Amino acid sequence: MVAVALMTATPAAASEPSETGLTFYTDGLTTPVANFPDPDGECTALPRNATGLVAWSNVTQVVAYSASDCTGQAWNLGTLRTFEAGRFLSFEAY
Repeated sequence: MVAVALMTATPAAASEPSETGLTFYTDGLTTPVANFPDPDGECTALPRNATGLVAWSNVTQVVAYSASDCTGQAWNLGTLRTFEAGRFLSFEAY
């Protein structure tokens, strides 16, 4: 009886994401490391242990930089992307 209750609860929880805005993850997009609920295009430090991102709402583009002040080469990461931890130091999200 307990196993049946757990099986029916798991899919419902998985299909209703509670995230908003932009979330950075590690461990193959399974462990959230930082959430920015309403990114405004400002230069922001990217979590060094992040290995991916998901834009949940109101974000259409994420631009990452290898410099900590959003200068130099810009990489358009889109709204769903994985990458090596530490590759990018800052980002802007629109």
